[in-house]
Amino acid sequence: MNKLDQVVTKLPTVDVKQLNRGARLAEEVYTASGGMLFSKGTLLYEKEIEFLEAFMIKKVTIEETGVGSSTECPEAPAEEQAKAFDKLSPVKSTIQETFDSAVSRLKNVMSQVQGGNNIPVMEVREAVAPVIAEFQQQPQALLSLHRFARKDYTYEHAIAVGIISYMIAKWIKVPEKEWMQVALAGTLLDIGKTKIDRRILQKPGKLTDDEFEEMKKHTIYGYQIIKASHGLTEGVALAALQHHEREDGSGYPLGLTGSKLHLYSKIVAVADVYHAMCSNRIYQQALSPYVVVEQLVQDSFGKLDPTIVRKFVDGITQFAIGTIVELSDGTIGKIVFTDRNHPTRPMVETGGKIVNLVDAGHLSIIRVLEQS
Repeated sequence: MNKLDQVVTKLPTVDVKQLNRGARLAEEVYTASGGMLFSKGTLLYEKEIEFLEAFMIKKVTIEETGVGSSTECPEAPAEEQAKAFDKLSPVKSTIQETFDSAVSRLKNVMSQVQGGNNIPVMEVREAVAPVIAEFQQQPQALLSLHRFARKDYTYEHAIAVGIISYMIAKWIKVPEKEWMQVALAGTLLDIGKTKIDRRILQKPGKLTDDEFEEMKKHTIYGYQIIKASHGLTEGVALAALQHHEREDGSGYPLGLTGSKLHLYSKIVAVADVYHAMCSNRIYQQALSPYVVVEQLVQDSFGKLDPTIVRKFVDGITQFAIGTIVELSDGTIGKIVFTDRNHPTRPMVETGGKIVNLVDAGHLSIIRVLEQS
């Protein structure tokens, strides 16, 4: 790089005390403990500058375009941001189209398997690869997966679990060459349900003991179907077999303990539980992602692998800054800081004040509205 290029590309670093209202961050800002305070692109107004000073941030790097324009309008209230998101951002609509396409293609694959064919593995890969790419570019959408749901829960769940499993594989540093196999394990974890009587699958009420015993067989059927198909590893088959097993041996179909479970099954189990609890179903109202991840942390004591749960919780909450949420007292606010030691209890700006959910134990995030 020549000197001219260095001059052109160098961005201004400004003392926080001299920041003009409306400056835009050119880089992420982290606290001394390593937590992200503000993401790149954040506009800095009075409240943001207060946070910078409170966390003893001395200098920040800002974009030159539009720096310090005191005539810029302040940010809209959180409620208005949430309403405006769908109109202003192409992100959700782009992911929605890709997500819907993946669901449609998977539905076709499931029909082929239900008809007695082996899994057309290349078709499954082609269905999930584009939507995984979208979520890698916009990982903050992982907190809003429920917003992409239509009415095909079975297939939407499969695609969502595939996406989440892929991201977990990255976060826990599974070798990159295995990431797609982990995604396929998540997508195909319930493939065995194609062999279960539809009257049982679609029953709105509680299953009888006999019906539940039959339902549990989907894990065995899934293992058999995957083993008979080319292009899928043993780990994918074992994930289908073991995703309802639990660390303490309380799961099914074999009652295996954690030491006997394949890594893929441990990953997809976390993804499966997370998305199921975040989704509206016949017998269950969707829970807030933050309520769910707190439940996952509790379940990591004996039920789910604690290391995988922790990496998942850290991973999915690291993109939360700027997210518009509803608290349990009905107020709407925006997440402004997530402490890595308490990732499920962030700081939320609401009504011109900051609520630290670590201290406000009586409050919780009951709904994620959208990213601002």
